Amino acid sequence: MVRIVAAGVALLGALNILRLIVQTALTFSGDEWSTGSRTVFLVLNAIPFALSVFLLPLAFQLVRGRMWAWVTALVLVSLATLIGSFALLVSFSLDGFPFLGLAMFVLPLAVLLGLVVPREVRAYFTARPAPAAYSGYPAPGPWGPPHR
Repeated sequence: MVRIVAAGVALLGALNILRLIVQTALTFSGDEWSTGSRTVFLVLNAIPFALSVFLLPLAFQLVRGRMWAWVTALVLVSLATLIGSFALLVSFSLDGFPFLGLAMFVLPLAVLLGLVVPREVRAYFTARPAPAAYSGYPAPGPWGPPHR
């Protein structure tokens, strides 16, 4: 189950990268943008692009069972769900089928539920490793007390 959720996190990152590339290409296909507007658009899209690229190695760390990766994924996927809900509301207000808004909300919500709901996923990240056996100090040997 953890691998499925990690694959969902990676898919979320890859689809968001693809969305940003297509959105940027479609936005700059017209000539109505000034140089300053293009720069601001690119700078503002660099932040979600960097976060989306970060989701790919984060998915690998989820498979390895890193607690920090689970917490980071919870925060980033929660933010993606929130942004997706706003995109869904905006797409409902426009004419036509709200496919992009629906996809931007449903996929992060499914990944978020996959990170939180299944008991085996939560146990995978919250289980503590067994403590190391206490080794005697000093180690038994010819300099230690005699064994009986």
